[in-house]
Amino acid sequence: MTKHGRFGKYGEKKRIERLRQSGNVQGRMQRKGISLSRKTAHHKDKTSSKTQVTTRQARPSEVDYIQNLSKKVFQQYGPYETMLQRWFEAVITVTVLALMGKKPVGFAMFTHPVKAWVFPRACELLAIAVEPERQGHGTGDLLLSEIERMAKEVGIETMVLHTGVENMPGQKLFRKHGFVPTEIKKNFYPEGQDALVMYKNLSSNSA
Repeated sequence: MTKHGRFGKYGEKKRIERLRQSGNVQGRMQRKGISLSRKTAHHKDKTSSKTQVTTRQARPSEVDYIQNLSKKVFQQYGPYETMLQRWFEAVITVTVLALMGKKPVGFAMFTHPVKAWVFPRACELLAIAVEPERQGHGTGDLLLSEIERMAKEVGIETMVLHTGVENMPGQKLFRKHGFVPTEIKKNFYPEGQDALVMYKNLSSNSA
């Protein structure tokens, strides 16, 4: 494993503590009465006429699903199923599920505001994952739009993310939603891959 990135010299414990000290987004959302559940319009599916996809905040009992999907889609980068489970259970993140009926088909996770970023009132998009059979059907767009909405409603101005430099589908999705590349971090992932850092200024976007 590399000694850089999220598993690097600062360590997971320090990362969790730093995020905790940044404040609880979920609590502020609930105090402000911000909706954590949202229904979307119908999305066309290649295998059916129309399919309705909804989003809502993930429940503690759904951590197994987050783990399983993380292992399925992030395995090449390292043990993210373990890291995301810990971040979820430590209540230092907000996680949104996408569902078709009652069946989850993806999730997205972002942090509380992180003071360490040079950007003002920034948070980090830690993960966005969609079931392989649902990729390319708009579920990623839906999840990304929803977490941006939630982040903006608690005053977050900038969203930052890391994605593999070889992850062209992911970069295409992020660019589509207005994310701009800033730098490449060498050996960022546990398996040694480089990461592209991207950010979006939410305060200047009304979407």
